[in-house]
Amino acid sequence: MLENLRIGPRLIAAFMVLVAISIVIGVVGLYGAGKIDGKAEDMYTKELMGLSHIKEANIQLIAIGRARSNFLLATTEDERGKHLQSIKNNSAGALESIEKAVPLFVSDRAQVLFAQIEKSWSEYDAEMQRALALAAKQPLQTRSEELVRSLDLVRQHADSLDAMMTELTDQKQARAKQALEETGAVYEVSRNWIIATLVGGVIIGVMLALVISRGVTRPLGVAVAAANRLAKGDFSVAIESNAKDEVGDMLRAMRDMVSAAGGSIEDVSRVMRAISEGDLTKTIDKQYEGVFNEMKEYANSTVLKLSMIIGEINTATDAMSSASEQVSTTAQSLSQAASEQAAGVEETSASIEQMTASIAQNTENAKVTDSMARKSAAEASEGGEAVKATVAAMKQIAQKITIIDDIAYQTNLLALNAAIEAARAGEHGKGFAVVAAEVRKLAERSQVAAQEIGTVATNSVELAERAGKLLDEIVPSITKTSDLVQEISAASQEQASGVNQINAAVTQLSQTTQQNATSSEELAATAEEMSGQAEQLQHTVAFFKVEGARTAKSRATKPAAEKPAKRALATVGNVALAPSDPDLGSFAKF
Repeated sequence: MLENLRIGPRLIAAFMVLVAISIVIGVVGLYGAGKIDGKAEDMYTKELMGLSHIKEANIQLIAIGRARSNFLLATTEDERGKHLQSIKNNSAGALESIEKAVPLFVSDRAQVLFAQIEKSWSEYDAEMQRALALAAKQPLQTRSEELVRSLDLVRQHADSLDAMMTELTDQKQARAKQALEETGAVYEVSRNWIIATLVGGVIIGVMLALVISRGVTRPLGVAVAAANRLAKGDFSVAIESNAKDEVGDMLRAMRDMVSAAGGSIEDVSRVMRAISEGDLTKTIDKQYEGVFNEMKEYANSTVLKLSMIIGEINTATDAMSSASEQVSTTAQSLSQAASEQAAGVEETSASIEQMTASIAQNTENAKVTDSMARKSAAEASEGGEAVKATVAAMKQIAQKITIIDDIAYQTNLLALNAAIEAARAGEHGKGFAVVAAEVRKLAERSQVAAQEIGTVATNSVELAERAGKLLDEIVPSITKTSDLVQEISAASQEQASGVNQINAAVTQLSQTTQQNATSSEELAATAEEMSGQAEQLQHTVAFFKVEGARTAKSRATKPAAEKPAKRALATVGNVALAPSDPDLGSFAKF
């Protein structure tokens, strides 16, 4: 619960607890002082005054005994009457003192004693009255003058002793009353001081709580505001503190952290911006420590790797371009040979009617040749589809690489969050461990994406190899076409006796066909070279997507994807030679 409270309320709560404890102590002190004052008053009004009343009753009892003795020793009736009156007065005074003392004694034993005193006093008074009545009937005593003087002196001394004892008792009572008054005065002064101290302590405690709380929470507020701006990517925040306490140390540490993080991120951003513009010459040269140094190394390594990849791609693209030119030249040669062959066929058109029987066989062979050509076209089309699949695989590689870019961006953010968490936690750095774990997870995702890119690249290589094999299969078909044309030429030679002009044309046709075969071989060699270059290009761009390399790849594969032109119908005389479905069973499979 306390960890959810802010520091200001915590400090105020702590001071309020201390103030409350002080109030409790003051109240308890006031209560104790009041109890002491009450006990002192009870001691005077109950204990001491009760003792005084009992002492007074005891003195009066002694006075009764003296008056009784004097009554027995009296020599005149007046003297007897005087002492009898003294007995009555002292008896009444003793009873009055006992009655005053009764409510001041609260113990059970005291009440029992008072009951016994009351009973004994009644018996004592009754017996004393009977004795006095009997003594009154006795004759008066006779005394000598010397005895009278002696008794007078005794009475004087006794009265003096009584007076002095009474004075001592009065002084003691006066001192006790004075002590009671002094105790009350001390209580009043103590109470006033305690109240003043409590009020002053509460005021000072509240003021200290406010001052200390504000002294702590204000710098922390500055730190929180700076951290929020850092979390939003604003590294222009200025953190200044002249305080010498722990909070000031924290703010200065945050300032150093912002300076280091801001410089590192600015350098990485500068390099990334240069990469996006195609400039791979920008690197980070400043020195950093810890995770910022790792960011620097990763950025520089990325630039270096991209530079190497782009260089290799450029080399492979140049080679691909050269191979494409060779393919183009070979195709032109084939086209020219086909044109010459068509001219030779036109020259033989006058003798075609005389070679109907042979032409029929030649026509059948031509149909088979046409079927083989179609098969070659289909295989070439399939090769084009394989190349298209290769391009699709390269696009998939590019999509996977965007994942790497996204992960790099997220790694950037997590690294920033790690720095912020470390700053918030101070020396403990607990939050940094969490962010480091997230960075490791992103690294694992990068590894998985790299593996997927490798798999797609491998599939692209296989597709390219398949395209090469299909192109290799085209060569035997073209060779077979050449053989069939040679058979046509042989059949035509059987008709040579009839038409010399046809013989010359067939000879020229044979030469043209041989030239086509040679050009086809060159085309096959060029295709193999293109396949090797494509494989190298695929292996190179498997690490990163480069737009220029993808365009070059598309240009290189476009001729292979195009289907061969449809053959035109050849007309010899008034006979139309239309292509027909050949008998594929008469041909061996290549």
